[in-house]
Amino acid sequence: MSRARLARYSLWQFRDFVIDRGIAIMIIGLLWGYTLIAPMRAAMGAAFDVGPGSPAWPLVITVTSSVVSLSVLIALNGVVSADRKMGYYRFLFSKPVSAVAYYAQLFFVYMAGVLAAMLVLAVVLHTVVPTFKILNFLVYAAIIYIAMGGIGFFLSVATRFDWLTLAAVWLGSRILRDFYGDTPGWKSKVVELLPPVHKLTEVSMSIITSGTAHAGAVVWLLGYGALFLALGLLLLHRGSLAD
Repeated sequence: MSRARLARYSLWQFRDFVIDRGIAIMIIGLLWGYTLIAPMRAAMGAAFDVGPGSPAWPLVITVTSSVVSLSVLIALNGVVSADRKMGYYRFLFSKPVSAVAYYAQLFFVYMAGVLAAMLVLAVVLHTVVPTFKILNFLVYAAIIYIAMGGIGFFLSVATRFDWLTLAAVWLGSRILRDFYGDTPGWKSKVVELLPPVHKLTEVSMSIITSGTAHAGAVVWLLGYGALFLALGLLLLHRGSLAD
């Protein structure tokens, strides 16, 4: 299939993202942010001034970083497995279309969709919290999309219940690292193989606040996600979409 024809698919892919996922991301993001930040603004009244030095700043970081993670979870839900379960792959690939190229493009089209949604949400938040840096937030969202989304893509290729599995892996990794990360013995060695979710707090606070972060933490997150994205594409290449 020619690159031009595959590129035309991206318009349909983006449209599907907006209808099936983008609207939900926007609604959830706005509601979540309003529920947590609006009461704080009402309580502080004219004294409302949230910035990096404010005691309320960690709450802003927690809310915004959580919205990013939830958005990635929504975006990658069923990105491959839904086509397999519903049998849509028979229609998608009835013409000579490379499944690897199609889903690789879909991954990055959905990334553009998530970043577009995060841009809108960031602009809205910036009107309430002027010290909130929109560009910094988008950089963080891009990092988390690769890190978390790469794992989600692999799980969507490998399993039928990808969003549940991704949520369990993402949350479970954090819990296991908290319990066994600093303990001596084989358990601490095993948890080192899990997703580097223990870096999220450091990276989110640093990037969203100042636009910088420890290079090692960022490379670890990006490398882990990129590795699993590549494994998912390899599995697509060597395997079959048919259950």
